[in-house]
Amino acid sequence: MIDVGPDPQTRKRKQITRSGFRTRDDADEAMTEALAALDSGSWTNDRGIKLGEWLDDWLLDLGERKLAAKTMAGYRAHIANFWKPQLGHVRLRDLRRSHVDRALRILGRPQTTGKPKGNAGSYVEVRSAETIDSYRRTLRASLAAAVRRELITHNPAAGRIDAIPPRNVDDDDEDELGIWEPDETARFLKHVSSDRLAAMYELAAYVGLRRGELCGLRWSDIDPDGKGLRVRQTIVELSRSQARPGDLTCPVCRREHVGRHFKRPKSKAGRRWVPLAEPARQALARHKAAQREERADFGEDYLEHDLVFSAVDGDPLRPDLVTRQFNDYAGDCGLPVIRLHDLRHGACSLLISGGVPIEVVQMILGHSSPAVTRKVYAHLMKRATAGQVEAATKPFTDDAL
Repeated sequence: MIDVGPDPQTRKRKQITRSGFRTRDDADEAMTEALAALDSGSWTNDRGIKLGEWLDDWLLDLGERKLAAKTMAGYRAHIANFWKPQLGHVRLRDLRRSHVDRALRILGRPQTTGKPKGNAGSYVEVRSAETIDSYRRTLRASLAAAVRRELITHNPAAGRIDAIPPRNVDDDDEDELGIWEPDETARFLKHVSSDRLAAMYELAAYVGLRRGELCGLRWSDIDPDGKGLRVRQTIVELSRSQARPGDLTCPVCRREHVGRHFKRPKSKAGRRWVPLAEPARQALARHKAAQREERADFGEDYLEHDLVFSAVDGDPLRPDLVTRQFNDYAGDCGLPVIRLHDLRHGACSLLISGGVPIEVVQMILGHSSPAVTRKVYAHLMKRATAGQVEAATKPFTDDAL
């Protein structure tokens, strides 16, 4: 039993006890460590909580703060599938960096039997360094909260951990982004020109909106003069198992839309104004006229949501079905395989090649800072810079000839 001084709230002196030691020497050693921590001011009382119990409490606290549904689903999957089975039995005060390192090494091993679970339970044979680090970040966030509650004095999941493979700096960044050349994008847009959602693909190609931003775009978000739009709502894919009560309830019709979750952009940078080039404006004008006819055909049965891109009856689109349709069209064209999201990269390429300042490109794409844009699109900037230098030096070359 150790006297730890008066409780700041009750003013009564507090005493703690520890038990369960195998030998008297173990008990004496633990008491010495506790007294040393008291002397240094680093002692905390974790009340014997085990990591698994703390993770459950942490998730409950996050749920009360209405964290984004996708983020919560990821946290729950990481904790249920990995952290609780691996380290849930360890007491908070006993958790060490070596425990975290050893667990992450297990996570990084190739899976040879059964059905392995990747990030949030998806099937993979070998998890990437980024996926492994996402598990670490979940644990780090939970333990940071434990530090703030003064349950532990330091966070053993913070910082670099050797078990996470470093990114190969020799990798060519261009290989990480699938980008169609301008003529390939034009070929795709021509192929889908008769589709009722052709304008959606044009906005992805010319403006660089994300899939959720395209699905959530409303006519009220478009400037009256048609020269720009504001990103103020997104629709993200969310399964019923991931959703919390009310997550799938539509803010317009109050019905549940399976697989569709309306939300605001997750960051201030995501809530932005985006200029519309002339091809995008023309595409939207054609689309609006066609949608007006659809609305007239359905009459009072039309499910009005003010969405620019919707199902034929006005209901919101399912993001996963949008991706599936894009993949089918790209395959029909015989084009290199890219993701729908990669049309956004092509839009960035057009902006950079056109000499648009990186700070403006950053705002259009909704990145948090120009540094993020430079990092993601470094190879595009190199290509654009090379072209600009060649154009600038061409008169001198011609004179020399």
